[in-house]
Amino acid sequence: MTCLRHAHALVRHASGDRIPRPHGPAIRLTALVMALGAAATALTPVPSGPASATDDPPRSRPAAAPAGAPPQTAPPPPSVPPPTSAAPPTSTATDKPATLLSAPKPPQATVPKQDAPAQDAPAQDALAQGALPDLPDSLRLEHAFAELVLRANGIRWRSTGGCSDRTIRTCTSFEGVRWGTLKGLIGFARSSGCTITVTGGTEVGHAGGTYSHANGYKLDISPTRCVDAAIKRYPYAGRRGDGSRLYRSPDGALFAREKDHWDITFR
Repeated sequence: MTCLRHAHALVRHASGDRIPRPHGPAIRLTALVMALGAAATALTPVPSGPASATDDPPRSRPAAAPAGAPPQTAPPPPSVPPPTSAAPPTSTATDKPATLLSAPKPPQATVPKQDAPAQDAPAQDALAQGALPDLPDSLRLEHAFAELVLRANGIRWRSTGGCSDRTIRTCTSFEGVRWGTLKGLIGFARSSGCTITVTGGTEVGHAGGTYSHANGYKLDISPTRCVDAAIKRYPYAGRRGDGSRLYRSPDGALFAREKDHWDITFR
């Protein structure tokens, strides 16, 4: 603006407004040329350099807050979610493993229970030949096993009711008889050489007590001439409370002669 004013003053001076006339037209022409040159120089725009990529863009001023308003604070920076990493899936409800669905299992054939498994065939053959297994005397036996051992050793049995149910008094049952009792009877049969027929076992209907039929310590056998003679060779042991005569064998078996049978206790 100052340059324009100065150029304007020179023009006015050149035109003779304020410069005295005695200087002549040459001076006025020279002053005019100089004024035009100065004006051209002042009016020539200065080229501005290209905008740098690093120059900061102009920032807008924030709007003035109304009077009495609380000072504004800069908004918090936007929250950036943390990077997620691949993690194994966790159980939702419980920590128990999921149950996999599977096809239903095919029904299995029911194999009937046998008295002895196939691998025990040699043992069965030995029993059938009269061999006695090495078992504890206190072992309680099943009826079928006791029948097998007695039959293999030539000992028979009979019952009034023709049955082997332990809960029926007219039956003859070996269910729960002790191995020592069965082995003692077989020993008597072998030593006497007599035919033995069992008429009473562990079924109900006998007298109670610690060494009783029900507890597997006693068996009843039928009296015969051979059996009577063999028992009476043992030492006489007195009489029982009911009047039965008692005989005791060397191995400790006690024979009591009841009305229609021999009651034998193997302890």
